[in-house]
Amino acid sequence: MKKNIKKLLLLLVTVIFLYFVFVNLDFKELISTMKSFKPIYALFLSLCIFCPFLFRSLCFKVLMSNSAKLPIKELVPLCMTAAIINITVPARAGDVFRAFFIGQKYKIDKLKVFGAVMFERIFDTLSIVLMLFIAVSFYHKTPLAQNMCLIGGGLLFLMLLLTVYAYKYNKTDAICSFLTKKTKSFPFSEYIHKFINFVNTSLNSLFKGFEVIGTPSKLPFIILFNILNWCFECLNFYIIVRGFGYDTHWSVCLFINSFIAFACMVPSTSIFIGPYQVAVIAAFAIYNISKESALAISFVEQGFVVILTTIVAAIFLIRNNISYKELKEDIEQNEA
Repeated sequence: MKKNIKKLLLLLVTVIFLYFVFVNLDFKELISTMKSFKPIYALFLSLCIFCPFLFRSLCFKVLMSNSAKLPIKELVPLCMTAAIINITVPARAGDVFRAFFIGQKYKIDKLKVFGAVMFERIFDTLSIVLMLFIAVSFYHKTPLAQNMCLIGGGLLFLMLLLTVYAYKYNKTDAICSFLTKKTKSFPFSEYIHKFINFVNTSLNSLFKGFEVIGTPSKLPFIILFNILNWCFECLNFYIIVRGFGYDTHWSVCLFINSFIAFACMVPSTSIFIGPYQVAVIAAFAIYNISKESALAISFVEQGFVVILTTIVAAIFLIRNNISYKELKEDIEQNEA
Protein backbone atom coordinates (compact mmCIF):
# COMPACT_ATOMS: atom_id res chain seq x y z
CA MET A 1 0.00 0.00 0.00
CA LYS A 2 2.76 2.44 1.01
CA LYS A 3 4.70 1.55 -2.14
CA ASN A 4 1.66 2.24 -4.36
CA ILE A 5 0.99 5.59 -2.68
CA LYS A 6 4.62 6.60 -3.24
CA LYS A 7 4.43 5.67 -6.94
CA LEU A 8 1.17 7.61 -7.27
CA LEU A 9 2.73 10.72 -5.71
CA LEU A 10 5.77 10.49 -8.01
CA LEU A 11 3.46 10.12 -11.01
CA LEU A 12 1.47 13.14 -9.85
CA VAL A 13 4.64 15.26 -9.63
CA THR A 14 5.64 14.15 -13.12
CA VAL A 15 2.19 14.94 -14.56
CA ILE A 16 2.23 18.44 -13.02
CA PHE A 17 5.64 19.21 -14.55
CA LEU A 18 4.62 17.72 -17.91
CA TYR A 19 1.58 20.02 -17.95
CA PHE A 20 3.90 23.06 -17.85
CA VAL A 21 6.07 21.42 -20.53
CA PHE A 22 3.31 20.77 -23.07
CA VAL A 23 0.87 23.63 -22.39
CA ASN A 24 0.78 26.01 -25.40
CA LEU A 25 3.43 23.93 -27.15
CA ASP A 26 3.66 24.11 -30.96
CA PHE A 27 4.27 20.46 -31.90
CA LYS A 28 4.99 21.27 -35.55
CA GLU A 29 7.77 23.65 -34.53
CA LEU A 30 9.08 21.07 -32.04
CA ILE A 31 9.35 18.39 -34.76
CA SER A 32 10.84 20.86 -37.21
CA THR A 33 13.46 21.92 -34.66
CA MET A 34 14.42 18.32 -33.86
CA LYS A 35 14.94 17.64 -37.59
CA SER A 36 17.35 20.60 -37.78
CA PHE A 37 19.94 18.89 -35.56
CA LYS A 38 23.18 18.36 -37.53
CA PRO A 39 24.28 14.67 -37.31
CA ILE A 40 28.01 15.53 -37.27
CA TYR A 41 27.54 16.93 -33.74
CA ALA A 42 26.23 13.53 -32.63
CA LEU A 43 29.74 12.15 -33.26
CA PHE A 44 31.36 14.85 -31.11
CA LEU A 45 28.78 14.25 -28.38
CA SER A 46 29.32 10.47 -28.46
CA LEU A 47 33.03 11.03 -27.78
CA CYS A 48 32.66 13.73 -25.12
CA ILE A 49 29.80 12.11 -23.21
CA PHE A 50 32.22 9.73 -21.47
CA CYS A 51 34.50 12.53 -20.20
CA PRO A 52 32.38 13.58 -17.19
CA PHE A 53 32.31 9.96 -16.03
CA LEU A 54 36.09 9.72 -16.43
CA PHE A 55 36.69 12.73 -14.17
CA ARG A 56 34.03 11.58 -11.70
CA SER A 57 35.85 8.25 -11.54
CA LEU A 58 39.21 9.99 -10.98
CA CYS A 59 37.63 12.06 -8.20
CA PHE A 60 36.21 8.94 -6.53
CA LYS A 61 39.53 7.10 -6.97
CA VAL A 62 41.30 9.84 -4.99
CA LEU A 63 38.55 9.84 -2.35
CA MET A 64 39.04 6.10 -1.83
CA SER A 65 42.83 6.05 -2.32
CA ASN A 66 43.56 5.58 1.39
CA SER A 67 41.44 2.41 1.46
CA ALA A 68 41.97 0.71 -1.90
CA LYS A 69 43.53 1.15 -5.34
CA LEU A 70 40.49 1.25 -7.59
CA PRO A 71 41.17 0.83 -11.33
CA ILE A 72 39.79 3.54 -13.60
CA LYS A 73 38.77 0.95 -16.22
CA GLU A 74 36.32 -0.42 -13.64
CA LEU A 75 35.28 2.88 -12.05
CA VAL A 76 34.13 4.53 -15.31
CA PRO A 77 31.54 1.85 -16.19
CA LEU A 78 30.58 1.60 -12.50
CA CYS A 79 29.87 5.35 -12.35
CA MET A 80 27.87 5.10 -15.59
CA THR A 81 25.89 2.17 -14.18
CA ALA A 82 25.25 4.11 -10.96
CA ALA A 83 24.08 7.08 -13.07
CA ILE A 84 21.55 5.03 -15.03
CA ILE A 85 20.25 3.47 -11.78
CA ASN A 86 19.94 6.98 -10.29
CA ILE A 87 17.73 8.12 -13.16
CA THR A 88 15.60 4.97 -13.41
CA VAL A 89 15.14 4.16 -9.71
CA PRO A 90 14.15 6.86 -7.16
CA ALA A 91 16.09 7.88 -4.02
CA ARG A 92 19.58 8.03 -5.62
CA ALA A 93 19.76 4.23 -5.55
CA GLY A 94 22.75 4.35 -7.91
CA ASP A 95 24.90 5.91 -5.18
CA VAL A 96 23.94 3.06 -2.85
CA PHE A 97 24.77 0.54 -5.59
CA ARG A 98 28.22 2.10 -6.13
CA ALA A 99 28.97 1.86 -2.39
CA PHE A 100 27.65 -1.71 -2.20
CA PHE A 101 29.63 -2.89 -5.25
CA ILE A 102 32.96 -1.37 -4.14
CA GLY A 103 32.45 -2.46 -0.54
CA GLN A 104 31.67 -6.05 -1.48
CA LYS A 105 34.38 -6.47 -4.13
CA TYR A 106 37.22 -4.80 -2.22
CA LYS A 107 36.15 -5.91 1.29
CA ILE A 108 35.59 -2.36 2.55
CA ASP A 109 32.83 -1.30 4.94
CA LYS A 110 29.94 -0.32 2.64
CA LEU A 111 28.93 2.59 4.88
CA LYS A 112 32.49 3.89 4.66
CA VAL A 113 32.29 3.82 0.85
CA PHE A 114 28.88 5.51 0.99
CA GLY A 115 30.45 8.19 3.20
CA ALA A 116 32.97 8.86 0.42
CA VAL A 117 30.09 9.11 -2.09
CA MET A 118 28.34 11.63 0.20
CA PHE A 119 31.56 13.65 0.49
CA GLU A 120 31.77 13.68 -3.31
CA ARG A 121 28.19 14.98 -3.49
CA ILE A 122 29.09 17.94 -1.28
CA PHE A 123 31.73 18.98 -3.82
CA ASP A 124 29.19 18.40 -6.60
CA THR A 125 26.76 20.84 -5.01
CA LEU A 126 29.50 23.43 -4.47
CA SER A 127 30.48 23.13 -8.16
CA ILE A 128 26.84 23.58 -9.23
CA VAL A 129 26.46 26.76 -7.16
CA LEU A 130 29.80 28.01 -8.53
CA MET A 131 28.56 27.41 -12.11
CA LEU A 132 25.36 29.30 -11.39
CA PHE A 133 27.27 32.20 -9.79
CA ILE A 134 29.62 32.49 -12.80
CA ALA A 135 26.67 32.40 -15.21
CA VAL A 136 24.84 35.06 -13.20
CA SER A 137 27.97 37.24 -12.98
CA PHE A 138 28.63 37.12 -16.72
CA TYR A 139 25.12 37.32 -18.12
CA HIS A 140 22.35 37.95 -15.61
CA LYS A 141 23.94 40.57 -13.39
CA THR A 142 21.26 41.30 -10.82
CA PRO A 143 22.12 41.88 -7.15
CA LEU A 144 19.35 39.50 -6.00
CA ALA A 145 20.60 36.59 -8.14
CA GLN A 146 24.24 37.16 -7.15
CA ASN A 147 23.36 37.45 -3.46
CA MET A 148 21.30 34.23 -3.60
CA CYS A 149 24.27 32.39 -5.14
CA LEU A 150 26.63 33.80 -2.54
CA ILE A 151 24.29 32.80 0.32
CA GLY A 152 23.84 29.32 -1.14
CA GLY A 153 27.58 28.91 -1.68
CA GLY A 154 28.28 30.17 1.83
CA LEU A 155 25.85 27.68 3.37
CA LEU A 156 27.37 24.83 1.38
CA PHE A 157 30.89 25.87 2.36
CA LEU A 158 29.73 25.92 5.98
CA MET A 159 28.39 22.39 5.48
CA LEU A 160 31.80 21.34 4.16
CA LEU A 161 33.51 22.86 7.21
CA LEU A 162 31.05 21.06 9.51
CA THR A 163 31.81 17.82 7.70
CA VAL A 164 35.55 18.36 8.23
CA TYR A 165 34.91 19.19 11.90
CA ALA A 166 32.70 16.11 12.35
CA TYR A 167 35.48 13.92 10.95
CA LYS A 168 38.39 15.46 12.84
CA TYR A 169 36.57 15.81 16.16
CA ASN A 170 34.23 12.83 16.02
CA LYS A 171 32.15 12.86 19.22
CA THR A 172 29.79 10.08 18.19
CA ASP A 173 31.07 7.60 20.81
CA ALA A 174 30.82 10.15 23.63
CA ILE A 175 27.31 11.30 22.62
CA CYS A 176 25.99 7.75 22.26
CA SER A 177 27.58 6.76 25.57
CA PHE A 178 25.87 9.74 27.24
CA LEU A 179 22.49 8.77 25.70
CA THR A 180 22.94 5.16 26.83
CA LYS A 181 23.51 6.26 30.44
CA LYS A 182 20.56 8.66 30.39
CA THR A 183 18.14 6.04 29.05
CA LYS A 184 19.02 3.21 31.45
CA SER A 185 15.83 3.72 33.44
CA PHE A 186 13.60 4.06 30.38
CA PRO A 187 11.04 1.36 29.49
CA PHE A 188 12.40 -1.03 26.84
CA SER A 189 15.87 0.37 27.50
CA GLU A 190 17.44 -2.78 26.00
CA TYR A 191 15.95 -1.98 22.58
CA ILE A 192 16.83 1.70 22.91
CA HIS A 193 20.46 0.80 23.63
CA LYS A 194 20.59 -1.56 20.65
CA PHE A 195 19.34 1.27 18.43
CA ILE A 196 21.89 3.71 19.91
CA ASN A 197 24.70 1.19 19.31
CA PHE A 198 23.51 0.69 15.74
CA VAL A 199 23.50 4.46 15.11
CA ASN A 200 26.93 4.77 16.74
CA THR A 201 28.47 2.03 14.59
CA SER A 202 26.83 3.34 11.40
CA LEU A 203 27.92 6.95 11.92
CA ASN A 204 31.49 5.94 12.74
CA SER A 205 31.63 3.85 9.55
CA LEU A 206 30.15 6.73 7.55
CA PHE A 207 32.68 9.23 8.92
CA LYS A 208 35.52 6.93 7.90
CA GLY A 209 34.49 7.66 4.32
CA PHE A 210 35.74 11.21 4.87
CA GLU A 211 39.25 9.96 5.64
CA VAL A 212 40.74 11.85 2.69
CA ILE A 213 40.37 14.96 4.88
CA GLY A 214 43.36 13.59 6.79
CA THR A 215 45.42 13.88 3.60
CA PRO A 216 45.06 17.57 2.62
CA SER A 217 47.41 17.16 -0.35
CA LYS A 218 44.71 15.10 -2.12
CA LEU A 219 41.92 17.66 -1.74
CA PRO A 220 43.11 19.89 -4.64
CA PHE A 221 42.90 16.87 -6.98
CA ILE A 222 39.35 16.12 -5.79
CA ILE A 223 38.33 19.73 -6.43
CA LEU A 224 40.06 19.78 -9.85
CA PHE A 225 38.51 16.50 -11.05
CA ASN A 226 35.08 17.55 -9.79
CA ILE A 227 35.26 20.88 -11.62
CA LEU A 228 36.47 19.15 -14.82
CA ASN A 229 33.56 16.74 -14.52
CA TRP A 230 31.08 19.63 -14.60
CA CYS A 231 33.04 21.48 -17.30
CA PHE A 232 32.55 18.51 -19.62
CA GLU A 233 28.88 18.28 -18.61
CA CYS A 234 28.57 21.87 -19.84
CA LEU A 235 30.59 21.11 -22.98
CA ASN A 236 28.21 18.28 -23.88
CA PHE A 237 25.28 20.66 -23.75
CA TYR A 238 27.23 23.27 -25.71
CA ILE A 239 27.82 20.71 -28.49
CA ILE A 240 24.08 19.99 -28.68
CA VAL A 241 23.18 23.68 -28.69
CA ARG A 242 25.61 24.26 -31.57
CA GLY A 243 24.20 21.19 -33.30
CA PHE A 244 20.85 22.98 -33.44
CA GLY A 245 22.48 26.04 -34.98
CA TYR A 246 22.42 28.31 -31.91
CA ASP A 247 25.49 30.48 -31.32
CA THR A 248 24.60 31.40 -27.75
CA HIS A 249 26.82 32.74 -25.00
CA TRP A 250 28.78 29.99 -23.24
CA SER A 251 27.10 30.88 -19.95
CA VAL A 252 23.89 29.28 -21.27
CA CYS A 253 25.42 25.84 -20.56
CA LEU A 254 26.25 26.87 -17.00
CA PHE A 255 22.66 27.96 -16.45
CA ILE A 256 21.26 24.79 -18.01
CA ASN A 257 23.40 22.38 -15.99
CA SER A 258 22.75 24.27 -12.75
CA PHE A 259 19.00 24.23 -13.34
CA ILE A 260 19.04 20.54 -14.34
CA ALA A 261 21.08 19.55 -11.28
CA PHE A 262 18.58 21.23 -8.94
CA ALA A 263 15.59 19.88 -10.91
CA CYS A 264 16.90 16.32 -10.59
CA MET A 265 16.58 16.68 -6.82
CA VAL A 266 12.80 16.87 -7.27
CA PRO A 267 11.22 13.40 -6.74
CA SER A 268 9.64 12.15 -9.97
CA THR A 269 9.28 9.02 -12.08
CA SER A 270 12.09 7.45 -14.10
CA ILE A 271 14.58 9.49 -16.18
CA PHE A 272 13.49 12.71 -14.42
CA ILE A 273 10.80 13.19 -17.07
CA GLY A 274 9.08 16.51 -16.34
CA PRO A 275 11.44 18.35 -13.96
CA TYR A 276 14.32 17.87 -16.42
CA GLN A 277 12.43 19.47 -19.33
CA VAL A 278 11.07 22.33 -17.20
CA ALA A 279 14.64 23.11 -16.02
CA VAL A 280 15.96 23.28 -19.60
CA ILE A 281 13.01 25.42 -20.76
CA ALA A 282 13.52 27.81 -17.80
CA ALA A 283 17.26 28.11 -18.45
CA PHE A 284 16.78 28.81 -22.17
CA ALA A 285 14.03 31.34 -21.42
CA ILE A 286 16.72 33.58 -19.91
CA TYR A 287 18.23 33.75 -23.40
CA ASN A 288 14.85 34.23 -25.13
CA ILE A 289 14.98 30.81 -26.79
CA SER A 290 11.55 29.31 -27.48
CA LYS A 291 10.03 26.47 -25.49
CA GLU A 292 9.95 24.27 -28.62
CA SER A 293 13.68 24.72 -29.26
CA ALA A 294 14.56 24.15 -25.59
CA LEU A 295 12.43 21.01 -25.48
CA ALA A 296 13.99 19.64 -28.68
CA ILE A 297 17.48 20.20 -27.24
CA SER A 298 16.52 18.50 -23.95
CA PHE A 299 15.10 15.44 -25.76
CA VAL A 300 18.25 15.00 -27.86
CA GLU A 301 20.64 15.49 -24.92
CA GLN A 302 18.69 13.23 -22.57
CA GLY A 303 18.26 10.61 -25.29
CA PHE A 304 21.98 10.45 -26.07
CA VAL A 305 22.98 10.26 -22.40
CA VAL A 306 20.42 7.57 -21.52
CA ILE A 307 21.12 5.38 -24.58
CA LEU A 308 24.94 5.45 -24.36
CA THR A 309 24.98 5.14 -20.57
CA THR A 310 22.51 2.25 -20.68
CA ILE A 311 24.67 0.34 -23.20
CA VAL A 312 27.77 0.66 -21.01
CA ALA A 313 25.77 -0.15 -17.83
CA ALA A 314 24.26 -3.26 -19.45
CA ILE A 315 27.73 -4.53 -20.42
CA PHE A 316 29.02 -3.82 -16.90
CA LEU A 317 26.11 -5.64 -15.21
CA ILE A 318 26.43 -8.65 -17.55
CA ARG A 319 30.21 -8.88 -17.01
CA ASN A 320 29.69 -8.83 -13.25
CA ASN A 321 26.76 -11.25 -13.40
CA ILE A 322 24.29 -8.75 -11.94
CA SER A 323 20.63 -8.79 -12.97
CA TYR A 324 19.25 -5.25 -13.32
CA LYS A 325 15.71 -6.53 -12.84
CA GLU A 326 16.59 -8.29 -9.58
CA LEU A 327 18.64 -5.30 -8.47
CA LYS A 328 15.73 -2.90 -9.06
CA GLU A 329 13.26 -5.20 -7.32
CA ASP A 330 15.59 -5.54 -4.33
CA ILE A 331 15.97 -1.73 -4.06
CA GLU A 332 12.20 -1.16 -4.30
CA GLN A 333 11.50 -3.86 -1.69
CA ASN A 334 14.00 -2.27 0.72
CA GLU A 335 12.39 1.14 0.15
CA ALA A 336 8.96 -0.29 0.87
